[in-house]
Amino acid sequence: MKHFLLSVVTIPILIILVFNLKAPSPGMHEGAVREKSSRYTITDAVQPSESLDAIFNKYDLDKLDLSGIYNSSKEIVDLSNLSIGDTYNLVLDKKDNRIVKMQYEIDDSSFLNVVRNPEGFTAEKVSLAVDRRIGSVCIRIEDSLMSSMPSSHSEYARLAMKLSDIYAWDIDFSSDIRNGDTVKLIVEELWVGEAFKGFGEILAAEVVNNGSTHAAYRFEHDGRADYFDSSGQSLRKALLKSPLKFKYISSRFSKRRRHPKLRIYRPHLGVDYVASTGTPVSAAGSGTVVFAGYKGQNGRMVKIKHNNGYETYYGHLSRIPKKIRKWAKVSQGDIIGYVGSSGLSTGPHLDYRIKYKGQFVDPLKLKLPQGGSVSNELMAHFSKVLDMYDSLFASLTAPVIASSPEKKVSG
Repeated sequence: MKHFLLSVVTIPILIILVFNLKAPSPGMHEGAVREKSSRYTITDAVQPSESLDAIFNKYDLDKLDLSGIYNSSKEIVDLSNLSIGDTYNLVLDKKDNRIVKMQYEIDDSSFLNVVRNPEGFTAEKVSLAVDRRIGSVCIRIEDSLMSSMPSSHSEYARLAMKLSDIYAWDIDFSSDIRNGDTVKLIVEELWVGEAFKGFGEILAAEVVNNGSTHAAYRFEHDGRADYFDSSGQSLRKALLKSPLKFKYISSRFSKRRRHPKLRIYRPHLGVDYVASTGTPVSAAGSGTVVFAGYKGQNGRMVKIKHNNGYETYYGHLSRIPKKIRKWAKVSQGDIIGYVGSSGLSTGPHLDYRIKYKGQFVDPLKLKLPQGGSVSNELMAHFSKVLDMYDSLFASLTAPVIASSPEKKVSG
């Protein structure tokens, strides 16, 4: 059973209204019809394999209007390829059943507005009023971060990926996480009217991992936003904790390991991460590619030289992008290959190794130096932000074993 508690806390200063324009009502589907004076409105949602032509047939509309609507809208959205579930409004004249106005949902933050005029139809893209609210998510880990997230909306999976990115230098959510660990998040929620449309930025996070608390606070300085710990130190480091997301470890760093295929004991100076063939592999840090190709038992391999005496190795890849070649410059997080089983391998996995000043070291035990920090001039402001988020964390009770009321979602 999953354990989670969801709540919403509204902080007025962070509510942003982009435009005060009305969109097609997200709650009106199934061919809802509203009448007013000499006009009536049909509000519905696109069904599987449904085209605009099929919608015209469905409501017995005049096909003479089809080409005019297509042509006026083609620079904004392709109406020949409708998306399932998108909402549309049709405002019709009762006398001749001709379209007076049509509105079609483009995405979560805009819609197409087509209006009849004496010359035909004109179309424009209209931005919706997006309400940014402050929400909270509180979960207890069972098995994995991803499986512990609520399953009511795909946005929760994206939220897990964002959290993994924030802690990419400190916590490997595949190997470090333990059952019973907890995650608390203060996060932006994007709403259009009463419809939840997704999550914005994670504003603060508190992860209790194996008894240790790891806090992260989003703070903007020098024109950019980053995440810092409670002392104002950046969470960024020279190398990521792991070059893969959401996988498991099959073999750890060892000076004497029995090789699963050769059946002999020899050193294994890296960590084997099992993942599906084709899973992207990221550069653990910025640097220069010094080898990219086939390397005997290591199969397809990439080797990157970083600053401060570090080198990283990525073995048994299925494929290496063409741009990843010797002397190419890469940035931390760039895709440098894909998981495979090339070379001497029993199955798809990544053999990840780190060398520091000429010696291989255990990637799981490596202590990396801190990144930058909040300047002394901004520490007072940072402390106020930290206090605000800490008070919100304190208001979140421990996760409970219950069927939590799910957030009303749309889209």
